Amino acid sequence: MARPRLSDSDKRVVQVNIRLTEEESNKVNQYAFASGLSPANWIRYKVFVGKFPPVKMSPLDTSVYLELKRIGVNLNQVTHQINAGDFPKEYLVRQLELTITLNKIIKALINDRQSDQG
Repeated sequence: MARPRLSDSDKRVVQVNIRLTEEESNKVNQYAFASGLSPANWIRYKVFVGKFPPVKMSPLDTSVYLELKRIGVNLNQVTHQINAGDFPKEYLVRQLELTITLNKIIKALINDRQSDQG
């Protein structure tokens, strides 16, 4: 089945030519390739939408981002529970031990730094 014909108002009949440096041309080509667009369509999108076209990701990248998103969601849920006071009581003793150890480390670092300066 053929594509539907464009109306006269939708046809692109005006051609605009621009000159780019090699560096500019390379950048446009890289951005266009990453977005899955031709350089002309990439420039058209950037000019008329005002944003960079979305970059197409490989399936591997997508799976990595989805896993990171899941980890972030889990982290947000745990943080929300802790901030709401739902911290498991069995962790309180361990948290206290870690806080004491952390304070000892901080004091040791401060004392070590003071002995270097004096």
